[in-house]
Amino acid sequence: MRVIEAIKENGFFLPTLKYKELMLLDYIEEHPDTTQKELGKIIGSATSMVNTYLDEYESSGYVKREYISSKTVRYIITNKGQVRKNFLNISYLQELITLHNLAQKGIEDFLGIVSKKGFKNILLYGAGEVAEIILSVLRDNTDIGIQVEALVDDNLEKRGTTIQGYPVISKMDIRKYEHDGILISSYAYETAISKQLDSLGYCKDKVIHFFSGQNDL
Repeated sequence: MRVIEAIKENGFFLPTLKYKELMLLDYIEEHPDTTQKELGKIIGSATSMVNTYLDEYESSGYVKREYISSKTVRYIITNKGQVRKNFLNISYLQELITLHNLAQKGIEDFLGIVSKKGFKNILLYGAGEVAEIILSVLRDNTDIGIQVEALVDDNLEKRGTTIQGYPVISKMDIRKYEHDGILISSYAYETAISKQLDSLGYCKDKVIHFFSGQNDL
C-alpha cells in the first residue's frame, strides 16, 4: 500500500500500463479478497479493463485466481508476480530519482546565477517546503557560494522556530540581518510577499523571484 499511496500522490506520472500493473499487483498482494470493481477504482479504469489486465497477468504467471464460489474469487500473487512487482517498484524509484536529480540541477543552476549576481548572503521569505528544498540544495552543494542568514514568514506559529537550524523571523526584523537580498521562496504568496516588501520600502533590485523570474536573472 505504501507504493500505491506514493503513486497516487504523484502528479507527474501518467497512468501508463506499467503504472497500473504495479498498483494492481501491490494491492492484490495485500488484499487477496478484493474485487475487480475495487481494483478499477484503484487504477481509475473500468471493470472490464481490470478483467483484461488480470487475464494477462494470469497468463504471464503473475497472478492466479482461487474460486471460493461461483461469484467469489481470491487473487493470489505468485512468486513470479512478486519478482515482477519488485522489478516495477525499482523502475518506479529510478524514475523518481531521475526526476529528483533534474529538479535539483535546475535549482542549483538558478542559485548559481543568483550567486554570480552578487547575492552571497540572503534571506528566504517563505518558511515552507520550497525553503526546505533550497536549504537542502545549498547544504549538499557548498560550491554555490550562498549563505542563508534566516527565513522570513508571516505565520505567527512559525516565528521563533528554526528550520534546518535557521531562525524564522518576522518581516519587521529583516533589517537586523546583514544580507545582499531576499529570495521569495513561496509559490502561492509570491505576489503578496513582493507587495509587502515594497510597502516596507525594500529595494526591488534586492528581491529575487524564484518562480516568476521578475528579477531577470
